[in-house]
Amino acid sequence: MGSRVRAWWRSGVLAAVLGTVLTAFAAVPGAGAGAATAQPAPPPFQMPFPCGTTWEVDTYGPDHSPALDIVVEHNTGSDGLPVLASAAGTVSATYWDNGSGNTIQISHGNGWFTAYYHLMDDPAAFVKKGDPVLPSTRIGRIGNTGTEWAHLHYEQRYAATGDFTHEKDRVPVHFDGVEYSGLNRYWPKVTSRNCTGGQAQPWQDCPSGSVCFYSGLNGTGTVCRSAGDESASTCGLRRSYFNNGTEQPGYDHVQVTFREGGGQCLHFGPVEGRGNLPAGGRTIDAFRWRGEC
Repeated sequence: MGSRVRAWWRSGVLAAVLGTVLTAFAAVPGAGAGAATAQPAPPPFQMPFPCGTTWEVDTYGPDHSPALDIVVEHNTGSDGLPVLASAAGTVSATYWDNGSGNTIQISHGNGWFTAYYHLMDDPAAFVKKGDPVLPSTRIGRIGNTGTEWAHLHYEQRYAATGDFTHEKDRVPVHFDGVEYSGLNRYWPKVTSRNCTGGQAQPWQDCPSGSVCFYSGLNGTGTVCRSAGDESASTCGLRRSYFNNGTEQPGYDHVQVTFREGGGQCLHFGPVEGRGNLPAGGRTIDAFRWRGEC
């Protein structure tokens, strides 16, 4: 360094100029290697289960955390229980993976996503890619696809761009503003606050593309009829909904026709109104409510 330069540096002139240049460079978008973008605030994530239900939550080790494995409290009877969206958003992907089984990803906006693994049914059984969802929307059921035991593997992810995320994008999970993260952490009793005014929503558990018949006058309650046969149901018919929420008027009888051919008259009542469609599965192609049939 020459004597004149050393003199400038000691006087602070050169340092001030250099500081000004570096500040201006840092202000250029994308300048510098690995320029970071601050994450926007996450949506108000809730547990992906009905309001008031209680669950066991586990992070396990470094190959698993910050993902969560979730089972019903005491780990009994998790298989087949409903899985809801954690926040409002849009279904961004439904697919099969050898490790995660039947899998759904939901985009919640501003780069935030959730991922749901090991679902029992085809991942497009309840929702399809592009479908809007609310926290109350049922997207699937707990299963063991891609694994050996029934549980929900759940992740919250952040990716600034795109509509598909990967495990590298996962971040610590928050439910109701509380963080559930850290290696080998375990919470034996976490209650879901995924409550939409504390009320069940009409048709929320009706599989996508299906017609479902409900016991309640408001279109809620036990599902009496759907694309699947629920032989254990003992409810009668009151209202029906398509999965998109279109209500159908309800009477005591409904005449259905099957895509495979033929039809059947379904009656109100604890016996005749049961889920007793012909064995082997039929698809309801059309139906019409009637006083008698």
